[in-house]
Amino acid sequence: MICGGGLAGLTLARQLRRQLPEISVAVVDRQARPLPEATHKVGESSVELGSRYFEHTLGLREYLLEQHLVKNGLRFFPGGGHLPLAARTELGPPQLPVVPSFQLDRGRLENDLRGFCEADGVTLIEGVGVKDIRLGDPHEVELEDGRVLSARWVIDATGRRRMLSRKLGLGRDSGHHAHAAWFRLDGRLDVGDLVPEEESAWHGRDLDRIRWLSTTHLMGEGYWAWIIPLSSGKTSIGVVAHGETHGFETLNTLERALGWLATHEPVLREKIDRFEVADFRCLKDYSYTSERCLSAERWAAVGEAGLFVDPFYSPGSDFIALANVHTGELIRRDLAGEDIAAHAEFVDWFYRRLAAISTETYAHAAKAYGQPRVMAAKIYWDNFNYWSFVCQYFFQSIWALDLEGQRRFVDVAQRFASLNIRAQRFFAAWAARADDAPDGKNVILPPIPSMLANLHLDLELEMTPDETLAYMNEKAALAEELLTDLLLRAAAEVGPEVVDAAGARDWPLAGLDARVAAEDGPKRGRRRRLSKLARDVERCLGPAEGSVLEAGRRLLPQRPLATAP
Repeated sequence: MICGGGLAGLTLARQLRRQLPEISVAVVDRQARPLPEATHKVGESSVELGSRYFEHTLGLREYLLEQHLVKNGLRFFPGGGHLPLAARTELGPPQLPVVPSFQLDRGRLENDLRGFCEADGVTLIEGVGVKDIRLGDPHEVELEDGRVLSARWVIDATGRRRMLSRKLGLGRDSGHHAHAAWFRLDGRLDVGDLVPEEESAWHGRDLDRIRWLSTTHLMGEGYWAWIIPLSSGKTSIGVVAHGETHGFETLNTLERALGWLATHEPVLREKIDRFEVADFRCLKDYSYTSERCLSAERWAAVGEAGLFVDPFYSPGSDFIALANVHTGELIRRDLAGEDIAAHAEFVDWFYRRLAAISTETYAHAAKAYGQPRVMAAKIYWDNFNYWSFVCQYFFQSIWALDLEGQRRFVDVAQRFASLNIRAQRFFAAWAARADDAPDGKNVILPPIPSMLANLHLDLELEMTPDETLAYMNEKAALAEELLTDLLLRAAAEVGPEVVDAAGARDWPLAGLDARVAAEDGPKRGRRRRLSKLARDVERCLGPAEGSVLEAGRRLLPQRPLATAP
């Protein structure tokens, strides 16, 4: 029994019927069809992991290509809206990605998913809500019309209502405090419309006119505003504001949100006047977590019924996918007669730990949103980690291994987690000391070819678990070197104080000696002396503004410099 017929519940129902066709699955939801095509829900933009789940696990590839928009990656304009958009730094991909992701019109998708689920043999109980969930053997679900249904497994997919989490007292603060307000426009607002046609160089960077297919982020200190196109012809506009810099009361009504945009992103605000606003919603302190999401007592909380991290980088459907496949594996193993206690304990810990580390990526980012050079480095780092570990964990079905097989990946997971915690606090320290002026540059991330682009292309690899583990360990070693390189870049640009502010003197600083030695020699041949990774960082982000050699020497006061080859 799945309580809730939103994206998490419907996708789980289809997944279960496809993977375990012998079981009976029911979904109960207060809303009945037809849902409005432009249903007002968060989660329109998907990225690689979630898209893989929709395409392959659920078999929806052709449907998505026909009925939704292929997304042109994530595009960022950091530094604040006081300048014309063409004068701001642009960070983003040059072309449609090889491994696709999608802009999802949620009403259309959920209407269609209900039809797909019925065709798959799912029982849909529409137009009646869940009044109570009583855990037991079997579990009982009491509906608002008085019916009581029983099931061996019960799944809470009630979204922010979080029925089981609230009933069991499991909800917890994630430590990340931010707010959101969003609405939809009746019509297409193209990000290119924000720049006058006479800015030919800016428009010339988008010869194929596909920039509008990106999830666009207009960013300043403590905030970002999104522009997301939808296949229904509407445009989703939203604002995310960190609580330490922007109060919820500044955007908790449509009038206030529009006023907020007039202050912080006036070019966008002006263009909105051409459209009718279809709806409005806001959320205060949208991020939260839970003490448990997956239980050996034959229940699970998926999607927002369990936890929610942040909308930046669009990870919502990723966590739906992860919770759903773990839930499916627990159900499969339980029905096969296995004792699932240890397995449930492990995957619940792993899933919630992954969410906690992901939260670190967003919780400290407020100042970085206002600093273009810091933001470019952060995006490089975040993509490197996401494609190297999280995506490969899902794409290579590590989640489907037995308990012993999954535990083999804990050490490399912890290694990436530790590095990400360091990195995010370092970016915050760097941003606090930076004073980057937007300069109208186009920073292509990832450029093709590059190591970063190769990581994205590697998502098409098919690897055994042993090959996947070796791949992840190799990339973790490179991530350690990458963090050292970015630290040197920051110290060169804003001064050595950033090292102490980030707590970096205690870091291993992999590759430091060789990186500094590469700078300590004749200019001729310098690039050949750099490691492949250092060359890639410089190619993607441009040269550091300052002396990497001097910054490195400050980090090596007691250590002899290696001799440059």
